[in-house]
Amino acid sequence: MEHRRSDPRQRSRAAALLASVLAVLILPATAAAHGPVDPAATSYLARVSQVPAGLDAKVVDGDQRMWLRVESGQTVVVLDYRGAPYLRFSRAGVEVNQSSAMYYLNQVPAQTPPASLGPNTAPAWSRVSGGRAYGWHDGRLHALATTALSPGTRYVGRWTVPVRVNGHATAIAGGVFYAPDPPIVWFWPIVVAVACVLAALRLRRPELDLRVARGLAAAALIAFALAGAGQQLHGRPFVSVGQVIVLALSFAFAAWGLRRIVLRRHGWFTFFIIAAAAIWEGASLITVLLDGFVLLALPAFIARVAVVTCLAAGVALLAPVFAMAERPEHRPRSRPGSRLTDAEARAKADAEAERQIDGAQAWEPSA
Repeated sequence: MEHRRSDPRQRSRAAALLASVLAVLILPATAAAHGPVDPAATSYLARVSQVPAGLDAKVVDGDQRMWLRVESGQTVVVLDYRGAPYLRFSRAGVEVNQSSAMYYLNQVPAQTPPASLGPNTAPAWSRVSGGRAYGWHDGRLHALATTALSPGTRYVGRWTVPVRVNGHATAIAGGVFYAPDPPIVWFWPIVVAVACVLAALRLRRPELDLRVARGLAAAALIAFALAGAGQQLHGRPFVSVGQVIVLALSFAFAAWGLRRIVLRRHGWFTFFIIAAAAIWEGASLITVLLDGFVLLALPAFIARVAVVTCLAAGVALLAPVFAMAERPEHRPRSRPGSRLTDAEARAKADAEAERQIDGAQAWEPSA
């Protein structure tokens, strides 16, 4: 029985897919190396408990940033770590003091402020916004995160941001809370899903592989849409137009994938796109499985289920994808009386010519 080798081009495609998957897994980790930007979860959460009248303050990104909105007619000055003016909210908008130590520390990358800067340094105001609201990184919110905690501690301590409202000294204050990391059992569904799919592939039944791929792809798409909704509907402090656009694109992709699965208009590359999208979404939200507080517009349990499903279905889907990519393509046989394609006609003519030549050589008398 002749053994059919897989097309080298199919192997090249599989290698390219593997490289793409590795890139999908590496890129989110590389982006996170520059600091918590729009984190999905955190171990420490700062909450506001005291706000002066006429001000609206919110903590953004767990314990990283402060957002402040001031009512019209008030002048509010936010003081930095050394007691010098840092931000000024007035009728002219929002201004930042470039002679503040906090101004240097909040640059990207952070700069070392001159030691001479302090409360008596003449401010150098520069307008940064024409509105009445502004957000900034404030280290006083997460300074307590470096303290050692005794077992069972949930309340870490109190933080304050000193401000001057119409010349009167006051402060925005609140507390920092800690939540322990979720159990590692959340990662087990990923291992179980991969093991079950690999066991199914050992049966070498292409129809079963296709059914497994369809089920995994459908689960991955539903989890992808759910996780995307939780991420994009989480305000920082409010939902932006960009987040709504990204959410609409995510839903459109999920609808496209589900439609192709239902209509069975799919192949191994369609499944690969779905797997890559699910893995990307799960990898970008991996901290949901690592930190105690979930910063998504979903309950913590549902958010973790969505992320685990993205990773489990996406990674497990790669196994049947690679199997389909490596499997030689089988063309349907022509029915009696049906017209052959040009390629099939040429192949049939070549085979007939070879048979005639072999027959002539067999009947040729020996010398």
